[in-house]
Amino acid sequence: MLRLETKQLILREIHLDDWRDAQALDADPLVVRYQSNDVLGPEGTQEYLQRSIAAAAETPRKIFDLAITLRGEDRYLGRVGLEIVRPEHREATLWFNLRRDLWGKGFGTEASRAMVDFGFHTLKLHRIFGDCDPRNQGSARLMEKLGLKREAHLRENWWLKGEWCDSYIYAVLEHEWPTAPSKS
Repeated sequence: MLRLETKQLILREIHLDDWRDAQALDADPLVVRYQSNDVLGPEGTQEYLQRSIAAAAETPRKIFDLAITLRGEDRYLGRVGLEIVRPEHREATLWFNLRRDLWGKGFGTEASRAMVDFGFHTLKLHRIFGDCDPRNQGSARLMEKLGLKREAHLRENWWLKGEWCDSYIYAVLEHEWPTAPSKS
């Protein structure tokens, strides 16, 4: 069972019991505004959690989708994850979401930093990237705070929720990561 600890947070495997707290995020139109899914009902949230739990049991594991919780509490506040999309190139994509009342408090950055650190140090990845809609300024700022560099602005590359949307692509390489082990 994967568990990552930071100063304020515990990142742990997702449980089916998380569904009520996860549903609060999935039902919030502002939280899902820039996600590929629409608002989900309880069944949709439960199906997502079941897929996440099943992916955690796969060998080799390619999806690391963890619940964000505060130290001393086990309540699901959001999730952060990596998916190894091209194992032969040691490349993964990063994602995160968080309860709206916790936006701007640094929890998303702290959780994402721990996940990127895990990706480089434990999974031995070479490149981690994330994408966001340019209108999602909070996600763009979070990736910039982490040290990911904007590599691209793709114009109208995604048909989402009835409109063409742009994407920013951000990435960081293993040797650029602040806690990269020294090469000898």
